[in-house]
Amino acid sequence: MRIVAHRGTRLNAPENSRIAVVSAFTAGADVIELDVQLTRDGRLVISHDGTIDRLTGQPGRILDMTLRELRHTEGRYDFSATFQPFGSRYYRPGRRLQIELLDDLLDILPPELEKLLELKHDSCPDDETRARFVRTAIETLELRGVIDTTVVYSKDAAALRLARQLIPTLRIAAFDWELDGPEQVALMREVGADGLVTSVETVVNEGGELTETGRLLQSAYGDGLALGAICYPDRRPGVFTAAEHAVLAEHDFVWSVSTDTMHSADVDGERVDVQALLGRQWTWVEESFDGEWVDRDRWSIGYAKAHTRPENNARIYQDDGIHIEAGEYSGWIPPKQPSGDPNIARIEDLELRMLYAETNWPYYTGGGVGLVTPIPGDFIAEVDYAVAKPLTQATTLEMAVVNVDPGAHRAMPPRTFRDKDSFYDPHGAPPFVGVEHDEDDGYRINWNLGTSYDNNQYGPPVGDGRKPTRGRLRLERRGTLFSAYYRNDAVPEWVCVGVARNESMNRMVYLRCSAKRWRQEKADSPSDYWPIVANTFTFRNLTVKRWR
Repeated sequence: MRIVAHRGTRLNAPENSRIAVVSAFTAGADVIELDVQLTRDGRLVISHDGTIDRLTGQPGRILDMTLRELRHTEGRYDFSATFQPFGSRYYRPGRRLQIELLDDLLDILPPELEKLLELKHDSCPDDETRARFVRTAIETLELRGVIDTTVVYSKDAAALRLARQLIPTLRIAAFDWELDGPEQVALMREVGADGLVTSVETVVNEGGELTETGRLLQSAYGDGLALGAICYPDRRPGVFTAAEHAVLAEHDFVWSVSTDTMHSADVDGERVDVQALLGRQWTWVEESFDGEWVDRDRWSIGYAKAHTRPENNARIYQDDGIHIEAGEYSGWIPPKQPSGDPNIARIEDLELRMLYAETNWPYYTGGGVGLVTPIPGDFIAEVDYAVAKPLTQATTLEMAVVNVDPGAHRAMPPRTFRDKDSFYDPHGAPPFVGVEHDEDDGYRINWNLGTSYDNNQYGPPVGDGRKPTRGRLRLERRGTLFSAYYRNDAVPEWVCVGVARNESMNRMVYLRCSAKRWRQEKADSPSDYWPIVANTFTFRNLTVKRWR
């Protein structure tokens, strides 16, 4: 029985967004469900509703709007505007979340991944529009070679008939929630569909026994029905319970069951952990960092920078957690205002440029801990973090994976440049992919494709980064795709902050947890700088799960 991610991980990220869809895949979904709508200029976009009201808070009918109007009208429509994960605010400062194109999502997802596409009836108001809609959708699937890995369903029976007419081998499923169970099965037979999209409750009763509809589908499957039942929980949140999963998995005619999250949720008073039910991951590393002794067979501690003045170096050690103490900075700071003497100004400018060229600023300090053994293949990594004071500008912490190993263990603060290692530098040792609590801006994904330190890329910050002094970070990998998450006391469930594709990462990668503080100019006044603030960062309870 397959697990379908309904509109992606829509409880953990804005529904039908690239973030929700890719993170559903990295979390282990077998099938991605997407809702397809037609724009006025004939483009295929991903939206459950025929209007944009519910997601953007502004009126508009997709069929009456062009793609340019939906995506580029004065930055008007933000498709994450009304998303509130688990009651918390979700915001992306300075950026909108645009409506997604079907083409783009099909291009980023592996072609062998099963897709469940709903051709929305909103885009079938008349024969001419329906024909344009269905033909465009089929052509899109054909061009990308994913006909054989796609199931198409729709409430509009005429759209299904046309799709089957265009591609006789296309798998289609009937769907009409307004009919009772036996009527839905009759519709499936009338359309000549391979399966039926219907609720869990329509197939099995509270006692776990097959309903009349369930028995009809079971019989049809025995007579050669290709798909069978494609079930969704008829509740909010749309997450199956452990009992429903167990019952449905016993029946061969159940092709799939849908879920609104690939993580955990409270369902009818029951705590449901979807990934645990799937049983596809196993715990490979589980480290609390208790005590004071560093297990150097497994972990290595190191420093990002080395300074001639010992007091400017961080202190990193294990004591019921990995602690990175970044103390007060005392020493030279570049002048805030240019010198009035042109010769001195040139020397000051050259000195500053040299610091940037060697990335070895005296006021920059940090480091962390690295996993000595590489992680082979796909994984899910999590770690708890805490800070002595809320993060401010020019302070950050990160969990990331890189291609290089952590090098020699450094039990003492560095004495020369040979004692530092860019592996322990947040955003260093490219290529990498990570998740970070970035200053007081929030949480985000970061990555580098392997060129240089200055070519790091970052997703927009999500969530409140000003108040938390502790939380948990999560990083997932599946193939070349990565997803980043956070949760904390204010937001107790996982929130996906971004996804990335990084094909420069090796199959075997090394994990680091690191932190730093440095000096940073103010965006609105580049000649002024934020204060250099001391802080202590702590990492505990790190786990890495691998795929079976």
